[in-house]
Amino acid sequence: MAPNGAGVSLLSLPNLLQAVCGALGSAISITAFYPLETLRTRLQVDADLTPRSPIPLVIHIGRTEGVGSLYRGLPSLVLALCITNFVYFYTFHGLRAACDTRTAYKDFIFASISGVVTVLLSNPFWVVNIRLKLQGVAFKAKEKGESKERRFTSVVDCFLGIVEHEGWQGLWLGTSSSLMLISNPSIQYSCYEYLKRLQLGNTAIAGLVNGAVSKFVATMATYPLQVIQTQRRSGRLSTEKTPQLTKRSSFLSIVDHASTIIKRDGLAGLFRGLESKLLQTILTSALMFCIYEELANIVFSVAGVER
Repeated sequence: MAPNGAGVSLLSLPNLLQAVCGALGSAISITAFYPLETLRTRLQVDADLTPRSPIPLVIHIGRTEGVGSLYRGLPSLVLALCITNFVYFYTFHGLRAACDTRTAYKDFIFASISGVVTVLLSNPFWVVNIRLKLQGVAFKAKEKGESKERRFTSVVDCFLGIVEHEGWQGLWLGTSSSLMLISNPSIQYSCYEYLKRLQLGNTAIAGLVNGAVSKFVATMATYPLQVIQTQRRSGRLSTEKTPQLTKRSSFLSIVDHASTIIKRDGLAGLFRGLESKLLQTILTSALMFCIYEELANIVFSVAGVER
């Protein structure tokens, strides 16, 4: 809350501490549950992947592709998440600090603004992560003569490869769906802050429960868009019949993608991988906010700054 008579700047120590704690919490939590994140991506992109249930699929991939394949793309994801959450927490708490009163409506607006800023800055890192995570994967769908896939050796190599073959715009594939998906963190963070106000506390246990509940609500509300976003970033939704899909970055393109998925896989195609996504996202969010709240309490106490 803003001090009496004093202006609040986005450039402040409390905002920086919130951002660092959010980034660290997300990095630790995603590392703990990364195999489930890999399953979610694979299920969303490959309609023919079997088995479909999380645990049997983990065992299947581990046996056929090696345990290491479950952690493919982890460094790039940790980098993307740290950047995403640092920017998001910094912007969100900076906007909230400049406001004298806190309501669910204001939290939603601030979360939405933070989401737009975060998407525009971090989308290239997510595109790179998806490409690294999926490279070398043997998709079961028939792809005659399309196995000439470039092997990236690092995050930097992937960045350069995308720019070389797809242009700079390739790093912003899926931006339109990502901008629509700011509704996900907007719902999550406004719900999370609302639950915090109800429970009157910043404890680790409260963070665990509130993080799980808020993420469940946000995921269920926005999951079809997440499927479209993942397939756009992977570059695998475009076919010989619809090559223009990955080149269009607009609301109409998203509608085209949704229509293509429904025609190909039925309405269920928009909810492909939901089971593993819910398992992964709820566990990750719960652990992230648990770590975030505990870290924030410690860091703010040591720094002598009021939360």
